[in-house]
Amino acid sequence: MNANPLNLSLFVACWVLFASPGAHSQCATDSLPSADELHITGMIHFNINVRDYERSREFYRAAGFIDQIGPFPETNTIEVSRGVGLDQLYRLYAELMYLGKLPDEPMDLTVPTGRFVDLIDWLDPERLNPPYSAVNHMGLSYFTLTTTDIDDQIEALIVAGATMVVGPVADGNGDRLAMLRDPDGIFLKLLQPSTERDNTPSIENININVSDLECSQRFYEMLGLEAQSSPTMALKNAESVQTGFLQGLFGKAQSKSKHAVASDRLTAALGLGSGVVKRDLVMRHRTDGAQVQLSQWVKPEVIGTPYSGAATHIGINRINWASSDVESDVALLKSHGVEFLSPIAPCCDGKASTFGFIMFKDPDGIYNQIMGTIKPRED
Repeated sequence: MNANPLNLSLFVACWVLFASPGAHSQCATDSLPSADELHITGMIHFNINVRDYERSREFYRAAGFIDQIGPFPETNTIEVSRGVGLDQLYRLYAELMYLGKLPDEPMDLTVPTGRFVDLIDWLDPERLNPPYSAVNHMGLSYFTLTTTDIDDQIEALIVAGATMVVGPVADGNGDRLAMLRDPDGIFLKLLQPSTERDNTPSIENININVSDLECSQRFYEMLGLEAQSSPTMALKNAESVQTGFLQGLFGKAQSKSKHAVASDRLTAALGLGSGVVKRDLVMRHRTDGAQVQLSQWVKPEVIGTPYSGAATHIGINRINWASSDVESDVALLKSHGVEFLSPIAPCCDGKASTFGFIMFKDPDGIYNQIMGTIKPRED
C-alpha cells in the first residue's frame, strides 16, 4: 500500500509531539488550585505596547476603538514601576481604548467588559525592540476582531497604517478571515462571521501560542476559562486527511473526547510552508465570556520565547484579569508555586490607592495579571 505523503508527514510530526519523553514532564499545573478556589471574574483588558501613541491611537480608532479613558499619570510610584518589572520610575503615555462608544454612566475599571485594550507608549525607558515577527511565535501573538464588513474594515485600517499579511479568505465554515499588522507590526486578525450574530463588533479572542496544550489548558481553567470543544487539529489541505486517521493518532492522547479535523485556510495562506499543522483550543471565561485561543504548533513548531523582564516590549504583552479578592488569590497562587513579578502594586494613587495589580507567568512564562480592590494603606 502506498503511503499518503500528507498522512506520513502528519504522523511523524504528531509522533514527535506525543512520544517525546519531555513533552509533558515540565508541566506543573497538576497542583494548581481550581477556579472555584479563586475569585477571577473575567478579563478587564489586554495590553498593547506601541512606539508612537498618536499613530497607534488613530489606527485602533479605525479598528473600532473610538472611545478612551485617560490619559493616565505619566509616572507613578516605585511600587508601580516594580509591578511592571522596572527598577526605576518610568514615563509613559497610556489610555484605555474602548471598542465602540463608552456608556454614559461612570465605569468601574475593575469590572470586566471585554471591550478594552490598554494602549501604552513607554517614553522612559524607551523600548524600540520589534514585536513578534511571526504568528507562530511563543506568546500572545495576535487578537481577533469581528466585523460586519471585512473589505471596508481592511480598507480603513490600511489607510490608518496597516500592512496586509493575507486575506480575505473564506474558511471551511464560510467565515471570512484576514490577517494584518498594525503600524508597529503587531498582528491583528479580522473575522466576518458567516452566520448572523450581534452586529456589534467584538473582541473574538486573544491567541496564545503555547508549548503544551494540555498543560496550558489546565492553567487557564484555573483562571475560570472553560474549553468550548475538544482541541481541533487545523492543517493545510485538511479535507484530504481522513478523520479516522487523526482519531487513531489522538484518541489515546485525550481521555475526554477525540480531536476533530478542521481546515484553517488563513493559516495555510500565511507562507509557513506546506502541511501546516497546529492544535487549537478555544476557551471561554465562565463569568464574562472573554475568550482565548490556545494554539500548539506542530509543523512548523512554535518559535522563540515569550516577552520576559519588564512589561514594556512592543506588542501584546499581558492579559489583565479581574479579581474580587486579589489579596486572597495572590496568597493562594503563591502557595501553589505560581511565579509573580513583584508584590501587589497599589495603583495608582500611592497610599490612597483603592486597587492593586500583580503580574504572574503561565507555564510558558507568558504574562498574565490580576487586578482588584485593596484597602488603602495607613502607614
